[in-house]
Amino acid sequence: MKNNRFAQFFLIVTLVVFLNSCNQQGSQTADFEKVQHYRHLLFTETPWDSIKGAYKLTLEEAKTINNYKFSYDEDQRLIQVEFCRGDSLLDGSRLGAAKVAISYEDGKEIRHYFNKNNEPQTVNGDVFKAVYDLDETGFRTGLKFYGKDDQPVENRNNIGYYTWSKTPLGMIKENRYTLAGEETVLNPFCPFYELRFSYNEKGIVTRMANYEKDMLYDCTAENCGNIGVSYFDFTINDEGGLLGFSVHSTTGQLSNLYWGWARFTQSLDENGYVTERVNYDQDDELLGGKMVPIVEYSYDESGSLVEEKNLDASRQLMNNNDGIAIRKYKYDEYGNRIETVSLDKDMVEVKS
Repeated sequence: MKNNRFAQFFLIVTLVVFLNSCNQQGSQTADFEKVQHYRHLLFTETPWDSIKGAYKLTLEEAKTINNYKFSYDEDQRLIQVEFCRGDSLLDGSRLGAAKVAISYEDGKEIRHYFNKNNEPQTVNGDVFKAVYDLDETGFRTGLKFYGKDDQPVENRNNIGYYTWSKTPLGMIKENRYTLAGEETVLNPFCPFYELRFSYNEKGIVTRMANYEKDMLYDCTAENCGNIGVSYFDFTINDEGGLLGFSVHSTTGQLSNLYWGWARFTQSLDENGYVTERVNYDQDDELLGGKMVPIVEYSYDESGSLVEEKNLDASRQLMNNNDGIAIRKYKYDEYGNRIETVSLDKDMVEVKS
């Protein structure tokens, strides 16, 4: 009799636990938002990364603030990303297109691109369609580009396709090739061949490193300065905003890139907008000479950049190499940029 009562009690407890588990899973599915809005995109340095948002907005906020609108299907797969305000698509997306439409086939993730008028467009040169290869787990193993005629093309950096794999240490190994099958560099300003990416526990990239034959090495090409460049470190806050970017040799020493800086820090406001960028050389000193060490940024209530100021180490206005100290931007009612005014440090307009 006692055994029967225990069996009945155990059955009831098991049933309650099972029902609670089902309710939790059902709640998680029901609570998933198939449409989400973000002010920014999560920082990334490789097309292997998934498109993710940073600094979430409510639907009501998204009616008046520039945002990335993420749409998902029933399987919670991303199927569309739009840069918009309310119902209007906008120029200026970090994705290179106002809208990216994503579809899935067996072992494939396919992306098409659209402009602010919702018309098909090319990005990154002549790329009309991007096709990712996926393994059985959904891991991206490769990326190929296609033109309007559906024939393979290279992007503006002469990359025809990417390959990716995971190293035993969990890094993502990236190689790039021309359509002729020759390994090629990331771009002319960053002449790096094999790259390996490291991520933190949140899946955010923290380092991009140059490798050759499984060895960390220094790129000594002309654009890599007199010390050589081996890896980049990224500092990213909990919301996904980029706070710092530094360039190092294999020994960890700061190293100048083509543009003269070895690291920069960024100040962000509460909404993730960059309000200031400070640039340092390989001696960890503020950039000097004609190079701009400090840039200040201002935004309107919709999140559109309205002004950039170039400042010297004393935080006084200074002209950059183009003779410009201030840039002011104007927008139409929808949020598309319609005018740029450039001024020198004496407030005299600089004509382009």
